[in-house]
Amino acid sequence: MAKAILDFETEGLKKLHFLVGGLNFPVVAATYNDWENQQISCMEGNFKSGGFTTKSVCEWCIHHKIQYRIVYPVSIVCILRNPYKYLKYLQLKKELGYFC
Repeated sequence: MAKAILDFETEGLKKLHFLVGGLNFPVVAATYNDWENQQISCMEGNFKSGGFTTKSVCEWCIHHKIQYRIVYPVSIVCILRNPYKYLKYLQLKKELGYFC
C-alpha cells in the first residue's frame, strides 16, 4: 500500500507542481500521466505572467480534471492568529463546491 503525499496517492504519481507566487493560498497540483504534465506545464508558463488567483487555478484544475490541493494549515493556532484568512479559505472552498 502506497503512502499519500499531501493527500495524493503516490502510485503512478509523476510530479507535484507547487503554484505559490501571488496567490492568497498556495495550490499543489499532481500529475499522473504525460498529458496532465503537459497541461500543467502550459498553465505554469502562463501562471508566471500573472493574473491568476487561487480560485482561477483551482477552477482550471477542475476543468482539466487534474487533482489539486489548496495548501492551508487548518489548526487552532492559525485560525486564532488570522481568523479573516480562515474565513476567506472557507469561502473559497464553498465557491469551489467543497461544501455541497
